[in-house]
This record gives sequence, C-alpha cells and structure tokens, in this order.
Amino acid sequence: MADQSVNMKQLEEAKALHNKGVDGDKKAVKKANKMLLKLREASPDNAIIEGYYGSTIVLSGRDSVKILERVDKAQEGLDILNHAIALDPNNKEIRLLRGNICVRLPESFFQSSETAIEDFTFLLNHYKEDSNYLTLMQIREVLRNLSEAYKNAGKPDKANAVLNRLNQMES
Repeated sequence: MADQSVNMKQLEEAKALHNKGVDGDKKAVKKANKMLLKLREASPDNAIIEGYYGSTIVLSGRDSVKILERVDKAQEGLDILNHAIALDPNNKEIRLLRGNICVRLPESFFQSSETAIEDFTFLLNHYKEDSNYLTLMQIREVLRNLSEAYKNAGKPDKANAVLNRLNQMES
C-alpha cells in the first residue's frame, strides 16, 4: 500500500511537470518523461500513466529540432495514447489528452482529426448523461477543439454548428 501511495505522489508530480511541458517548458517534459517511464515500468497496465507517458513522447517530438524525430515521436506517442485508450476506453483524462494532441497535429501527416472528433464527441455524450462529468471550462475547451477538429477534417458545416453551440453557451 505504501508503494501505491508513493506511485500516486510521483504520478501527480509527473502530471504537474507534464502540464508545464504543455505550456512550453522543455525541461519539464524531459523530467516528466523520465518519471513516467519509471512508473510505467512498475505499473505497465495503468492507463493514466500510459496516457501521460504517450503525451510526453509527443511533447518531446514537438521540442525536437530534427523534423523526422518530430514525426517519429508524434507517431510513437499517438500509438501509446491509443494503447492507453484500449486499456481504459472510458477514461475522461486520457480522452482529453489524446483529443487535445490529435487536434493539434498536422492533418496532412497524421490524419488524426477523426480521432479527436471521436474523443471530444465521447466526452460530450458522457456530459449529456451526467452534468457533473465536465466543468464549464472543459465543455468550452472541448467544443472549441471539436470545431477545430471538424475544420481540420474538411467538415466546415459541422465545425460551424459546434461553434454556434459554443456561442450560444457564452451568450
């Protein structure tokens, strides 16, 4: 039990570093990646650890100066995130991670907009069933990202419909 609480504390620390990495802190990405790698080795079937580890791989690709390394790391991270979803398909946190990454990757290389649409639609459908599932801030973020994913996927009518829904919420 003590090992599990240590792992939870380390996971929370790794998540905080990950979030700093999302905001551009390259050193935080490297630290989070190392921590998550160790946690992953200790708990190979933990979907949350897997999801954050995959995200740090994508972030390390974002931070790479070599274009081929960027592409390889992004694909590797996506594969790991897909595995995390396979481990726990109903996990909100992993769906947010993967959706947010997929909507930001270049569609011409990764064709990941449909995955983002799947994740954001999943989140909104669960919110319809349970109004406590997402915060108001998360709903707005999901709607903005869903609209962007539809736009990236070449579906401007659906993108505009989602934007209209967001605008109605904000008025």
